[in-house]
Amino acid sequence: MTITMPTDRYIQVDGINTRYWALGEEGSPVLLIHGQGGAIDYWYKNVFALAQHHQVYALDWVGSGMSDKPKTTYTVDDISQFIFQFMDALGLPQASLIAGSIGGAIALKMALAVPERIEKLVLIGAGGLGKEVALPARLTSLPVVGEVLNHPSPRAAKFMVQQCIYDPEPYLHDEAFMDLVLRNMASDVLQFQTRTFRTMGNVLGMKPNFWRSIHDRLAEIQSPTLLIWGKQDWAFPISHGELAAKVMPNAQLQVFDSCGHLPYLEHADVFNHVVLDFLVA
Repeated sequence: MTITMPTDRYIQVDGINTRYWALGEEGSPVLLIHGQGGAIDYWYKNVFALAQHHQVYALDWVGSGMSDKPKTTYTVDDISQFIFQFMDALGLPQASLIAGSIGGAIALKMALAVPERIEKLVLIGAGGLGKEVALPARLTSLPVVGEVLNHPSPRAAKFMVQQCIYDPEPYLHDEAFMDLVLRNMASDVLQFQTRTFRTMGNVLGMKPNFWRSIHDRLAEIQSPTLLIWGKQDWAFPISHGELAAKVMPNAQLQVFDSCGHLPYLEHADVFNHVVLDFLVA
C-alpha cells in the first residue's frame, strides 16, 4: 500500500527545529498531538479528511519524529509549554486539540495551564488519568533494561504494532506501514522518550505525583471534551476514560469495539466522522 503524506514543513520553536504539517484553509484551527514514540506520520488517515472542514496542524513535538532531539530531559509539562510555543510561532491564539496516549496527558496539562487557548479536546486512549499502564512501558523505566528494550529493530517495530493494534496482521504485512513504524523508532528518538517516561512512570506504573496532577483537577476543565477509547486498549485501560467522562463537566466517551490503542488508524473512517461531528457541534 502507498501512504500519502502532506508536505513536511519546519519551524524553529525554542531553538528546536520542528517538523509539522499545515493543511486546510477553512474552519477553526485543530492541532494534532501524537503520543510517546509517535510522530505526525501516524495521522496520515485523518489529516486530509479533517482538513476538508478545518485548518489542521500537526507537529513532531520535541524529541519525536523528524524534530530535533536534545540530550536534555523533558517532562510532560515541558512538552506542553513547547506546544504552546509552537502555537505562538504559527500565530495560533486558540485551537482544538486532538491528542493520543501521552499526547492526551500533554493536552490535558495544556487545558489546565491556559484554558482560554483550548477550544475543544479530543483525547484518544489518553495517559495521565490513572496509575495503570502497560507492562512494556513500565519496564523501560528500569536502568539499563529500558535502553535494551528501546532498541530499534524490525522485531521491536513488530512488537509495538502487536501491542497497540487489536488486529495487527494486516499492518504487519503492509511494508509501507512497517517502514513508517521503523523509521520513527530511531535510537535518538527512543532514548529521548525513555528519559521522558522516567519523569512520569516507573516499574509500578505512572507516578502518583504525575497522574494525580491531572486526575485530581479534571473537574476544572470546561472545554467540551470527546474521550475516544479502544475497548481492547492494552496501553491505558478503558476504566480511565470512563472515570474521566464522569468527572469532567463537559465530557462524553465514545468506545470503539475490536480496537486497541490507535482508533484513528484502526477505524479511521468512523473516527474521522465522529471527530468532525464533535468539532462542529
